[in-house]
Amino acid sequence: MHEVKLNIRYTGGDADNHKLNLYDAGASIHGLAKALAISTNALLKNGEIRSRTSSIPHTKFYLHPPRKGSFIELVSVFFDDPAVQLIGSSVIGAAFWDMLRFSWYGTSGKDPQPIERIPKKIIKENELFPSEMADALEKPLAQFQRPILNSSEMKIEVKRPRMGTIMTFDKDTLDHVSTIVDSGEKENIKGNVTKYNIITGYGKFYDDELKKTIPFNNSKDLSYKESNNLTWSMHNAGESWTGKILIDAKVTNDNTGNVRRYEITGVRKANETNS
Repeated sequence: MHEVKLNIRYTGGDADNHKLNLYDAGASIHGLAKALAISTNALLKNGEIRSRTSSIPHTKFYLHPPRKGSFIELVSVFFDDPAVQLIGSSVIGAAFWDMLRFSWYGTSGKDPQPIERIPKKIIKENELFPSEMADALEKPLAQFQRPILNSSEMKIEVKRPRMGTIMTFDKDTLDHVSTIVDSGEKENIKGNVTKYNIITGYGKFYDDELKKTIPFNNSKDLSYKESNNLTWSMHNAGESWTGKILIDAKVTNDNTGNVRRYEITGVRKANETNS
């Protein structure tokens, strides 16, 4: 068995007076538990993303009494022997922290790069893993940062004992994970697919109007022909015209109005009519 400890420190606002709003604190711990489970499962299951997080094999999560005189929550993760043997006893702690930093910061608008072997291997085998993780982690991380919603000066630090602060969350990171889905659909978005996983339905789409790449996932109602158009666009992305498609999509924005993701509901080649 191997234990990894985390210190969660709340600073600013009510936290400086050693208290938090009860509802906000409860939401924060709930979000923390879900985010920990999602990232830990991905580490142990070679990138498998599991949104239902009630139980992770060979892993237990515990919350300890707060440290006296400050608002710090103490959390420990216990890896049973099968998990330790899978990752390696000498590297499991480093791999765990690397996965947490990469997936949580990546979801929160930062651009961390993995360092440890297993997180790097997962991304090498699935280039869309960061987008898929972001989709799963947005809501839990928004819950985790709930205390910041009503106290913009508050910060939440995730600390590794004896090594200091690994991640800091603030109003900017909360804005990034606090997403809003536009009512209705946006039609005739022109661009081309740059990456696409036909199995998961996740990919990346270069939006000609926004002049940037937007992550996407497919609607369940997308037809076989429309899915093939996404593959066709990716294979012809280097062409000036033939790789272009028009998509209809539900648009997810963050709190600052930036487009975070498209859920594609329709696809056609740019030189076809919408029939």
